[in-house]
Amino acid sequence: MCPVKSLVQRCAVAVCFLLACDSADKPADSGKAGAKDAKAKADGGKAGAKDAKADGGAKPDDKPKDGAKPDAKLAEKHFDVTHDKSGVLARSAAALEGIEKIDSEDLRELSHHAEKLPSFDKVCAHIKSVRGESYDTAACVKEYEHHVVHIGPELYGEVAACELAAKTKEELDVCDTAEAEAERILHEKPHGDGLDAATCEKFFVQFEKLAMADAGDDAELVKEVLEEVKADVLEACADQGSKAEIECGTKAKTIHELRECASALL
Repeated sequence: MCPVKSLVQRCAVAVCFLLACDSADKPADSGKAGAKDAKAKADGGKAGAKDAKADGGAKPDDKPKDGAKPDAKLAEKHFDVTHDKSGVLARSAAALEGIEKIDSEDLRELSHHAEKLPSFDKVCAHIKSVRGESYDTAACVKEYEHHVVHIGPELYGEVAACELAAKTKEELDVCDTAEAEAERILHEKPHGDGLDAATCEKFFVQFEKLAMADAGDDAELVKEVLEEVKADVLEACADQGSKAEIECGTKAKTIHELRECASALL
């Protein structure tokens, strides 16, 4: 055999071998690159999922701030109007008893309370401490002079306890709303005898006269308070007053004697 031909054949075999190896290597590298890309995509997907969970899974607006529960609902409160056992005598006496300066055992008995009710001044001072320095306590005291005539001393005691226990403005609002509801219900569903205006006017004049006589140096203060709530007393007389207490009251010569009229109604 010719040596040249043998050499050419050997070179051809070598070239073929190299080409074959190169072809075999390329698919492998391409596969590795594809696997690497797939892994990168998978890692990217995990990272995206993690980011999505971090960003979308939590809602900052839904999280409580400073430990407080968001949109916390205060429990609704209602005063039981069946606790009101007072007629117009007790209501009128309570309007005076609530004034801190006026201290009369007869008024306490007349308003069905052995112990003095929390004064309007005390309740309003507490409300001011919660609502802030701009709160008008003088106006608050006058409001309670009216409120106690409308709801009676029993319910006023419950309202006062609610207000004094309140620590926030929202809690005070709950007490105020419940008190207004009680006033409305009592006016819509009165438990009195439906006394006429002339009878109620006569009662008011008599009560004011006896209360001023009993007050001594505070007679003018008593007159001021009663004149302030006169319209409320006349309304309470028509809504909650009874013939028995009015008939008994017109015979009384002193506030002390009026106590017997109230006691007979319990």
